[in-house]
Amino acid sequence: DETRPDVIYIMAGINDLRKGTKDEIILGNYRQIVRKLRQTHPKTIIFIQSILPTRLSAIPNTRIRHLNDQLALIARQEGADYLNLYDSFTDFEGNLRQELTTDGLHLNTEGYEVWRSLLHQVEYTD
Repeated sequence: DETRPDVIYIMAGINDLRKGTKDEIILGNYRQIVRKLRQTHPKTIIFIQSILPTRLSAIPNTRIRHLNDQLALIARQEGADYLNLYDSFTDFEGNLRQELTTDGLHLNTEGYEVWRSLLHQVEYTD
């Protein structure tokens, strides 16, 4: 609350998905986070980042895409920006690209470099 950042990036939810948390709870948590940030940092640009794809059958990418659609809607409703990173991380089958992950869920060095590059592009186009 004491800081005055120009931009805040939010990415959350994958651990909730791993634990079996319902979509409504994940989305409600996002809405609460954005509202709290908007209250404490009214002049800050807030980006909701899409949840990244996985290679894990336990977390279907169809579910992640649905959540991302809802996150884009929450961003519009709550005065935040939505940043779709999902497509930049998918292979031709819609899964997390093998060369970007250590285990099908977590990014490796190359994956983090892709993420950094995408954020860098946003920072220099705004």
